[in-house]
Amino acid sequence: VFLEEVLTRAVNQTKEIILEKNVNTDNLDITAKQVGIGAVIFQELSNNRIKDYTFSWEKVLNFEGETGPYVQYTHARAASVLRNGGALTEQIIADPGSANTDFITGDSAYELAKLIYRFPAVVLEAGEKYEPSIVTRHIVDIAQNFNKFYHDEHILVNDEEEKKAKLLLVYAAKQTIRNGLLLLGMEAPERM
Repeated sequence: VFLEEVLTRAVNQTKEIILEKNVNTDNLDITAKQVGIGAVIFQELSNNRIKDYTFSWEKVLNFEGETGPYVQYTHARAASVLRNGGALTEQIIADPGSANTDFITGDSAYELAKLIYRFPAVVLEAGEKYEPSIVTRHIVDIAQNFNKFYHDEHILVNDEEEKKAKLLLVYAAKQTIRNGLLLLGMEAPERM
């Protein structure tokens, strides 16, 4: 099987999944390409380089679990939260110091912040060991913890100061996931 065939099939199957699940996207073809090709890249890089594995379409194109589409979907979810934050999101992006991080008190928020903080060290470790699976594992952990934070805490609360702090954490998670995906050669869709 040639790589071109694998990538074409991945894009076509992703397009079918997007249509089946009524995924919100600006452009079906572009999103299918980003997610389909990203799924193959992520699958290849998420396995330890010296170990064999069995390629499975079901696993590669799964939007749940430890897959590329799951991480890309989490990035799109964070982007959606930030869009819903409106002008306040723009304010914290322009001036992150204006957010009072004392409002970040929940366990899931704290765990997410720790993972974001560790990202540069993880990238260095992956580079030193020539092991991209270290990066894939870490951005999966960030995505899982972001989704726990999203589930556990109401982000767009009435209190402006608390909302700013939580939006800052969402922004940091989104950017870290995006940076991880870009390091792996993948795109990070804003809508999915």
